[in-house]
Amino acid sequence: MAIVNHAKREINAKIVYFGAEGTGKATSLRYVYDRIKPSLRGELKSLPASGASLLFFDFSPFEQPVFSGYRLRLHIYTLQGKVANPAAWKMTLKGADGLVVVADAAPAKFASLQECLGQLRHYLAAYGVGREDIPLVLQLNKADLAGPIQPAVISRETGIAEELVCPTSALSGERVLETLATLSRLILERLRHRDDVQKAEAPADEKAPADEKAPDDQTADEPEQPDLVDTTGPVDNRSFGTDGDGRAPMQVTVTDEGIHAEGNTVKIPLKLTGAGEVHHLVITVTVAPEKLNPQ
Repeated sequence: MAIVNHAKREINAKIVYFGAEGTGKATSLRYVYDRIKPSLRGELKSLPASGASLLFFDFSPFEQPVFSGYRLRLHIYTLQGKVANPAAWKMTLKGADGLVVVADAAPAKFASLQECLGQLRHYLAAYGVGREDIPLVLQLNKADLAGPIQPAVISRETGIAEELVCPTSALSGERVLETLATLSRLILERLRHRDDVQKAEAPADEKAPADEKAPDDQTADEPEQPDLVDTTGPVDNRSFGTDGDGRAPMQVTVTDEGIHAEGNTVKIPLKLTGAGEVHHLVITVTVAPEKLNPQ
């Protein structure tokens, strides 16, 4: 469950890349890590976990606060190698706010995907959580080697919505960032309905008196953060979902300034409008040289 730190004005959410050995979980995680500026991310760490390796790092996907002065920070985890002890996965999945299920896209591996989803359901049940209780996207990796993929068929057989079935290639990075961005939007939508987050978004006169508010420079020393954006496709309006009372969904649009590219850096100015509020942020995307990190 996401943790709201009111002292730091920060919301921390946990994402786990789950899947069988050799599907590309660690390669995907490293690809995402390599696409974030070193100054804007935590350290990529590895710890032993019941014979496997626990890989994890954290970063903030938005340059500006997204919830009335509160920044979102994502903590990304996966297990690399053969996981012989189920307790390692149970430990890693505990408290997850979103899941990327990574599976081999080859049709011959579909039975392995079904087995993986069954294991996931079993591990989550240990905490009294159902698979449908957590935002989830299916990353069909090695799509470049699998031949034609039919997301509609996969959706029907797995019960995962077709728009959440994402063919990828972790080695080339194709759609890896897009997959994580899709999950991030699902997490944002769910966070907006939490009572503690809604209180954070309440108008200033409904919260603490002005003299108790945090100083304006409280987060001035925090670096601006990059967004998860697949720069191979067009940027269009996005909806973050409707509020429970039927209010209009939050809309994300590119401002009149337009997208600016300089060298290997792309800056995308956005305006977020919804719930009677307007937020401005600038997404900075750095295109780094391709790195092949086989799992």
